[in-house]
Amino acid sequence: MNTYNLIIFPFIFLFLNTSPKFSATETSIIDKEDFYKIYFIKQNWHTAIVFNVSDLDSTKFREYNYFDDYNLIDIGWGDKEFYQFQGFDSGLAFKALFYDTPSTLRLEGLNLTKEEYFDLSEVVIALDITKEQLISICDYINKSFLLNDNKESIILSKKAAGKIIFYKAKESYHLFNNCNTWLAKGLKESGIQIEDNILLTEQLFNELAEIGKVIKAKY
Repeated sequence: MNTYNLIIFPFIFLFLNTSPKFSATETSIIDKEDFYKIYFIKQNWHTAIVFNVSDLDSTKFREYNYFDDYNLIDIGWGDKEFYQFQGFDSGLAFKALFYDTPSTLRLEGLNLTKEEYFDLSEVVIALDITKEQLISICDYINKSFLLNDNKESIILSKKAAGKIIFYKAKESYHLFNNCNTWLAKGLKESGIQIEDNILLTEQLFNELAEIGKVIKAKY
């Protein structure tokens, strides 16, 4: 490993792979009447929001028709190159954090049960929201897609036999506007009380633990 990697890799790893320090507060996933449940997961440096597809509406969620045959949909936002790269590349990670880079939305359809999928995650937090908040979060995600002249989403790539689709997204990705920031903004816009200026995964999940239920906390 060269001097550059010795210096920068620990910082990048710390930023992308911080873990919140709390314990699970709920061992089962119970739905509350008149509320919708959304989930936030951490899988290595992948941080995402997860929806029950049955809760989504084709008129409210832009790419619903691509994923209506799945049980769950996992959505994240990140740097266009780093997020699509299979594995870890410290050079791409450095570029993503310290330069303004193009962004992408990553949507993954899942036919696993919630329990099966969450077993693959290190941290899972469930949050009960109203229908109005669900619509607001979906609208926030819709507005994150970069559209072509025909007002259509732009597909960058498909992976896992089409189960994962990367789309061009608005805004630049960088250290101070990252996946954690993006998720926090969406919650804030829907009226959910969450701290401003969230940068680290640890910050985001500690905030979520205050308002939601910790389903899993493995670190």
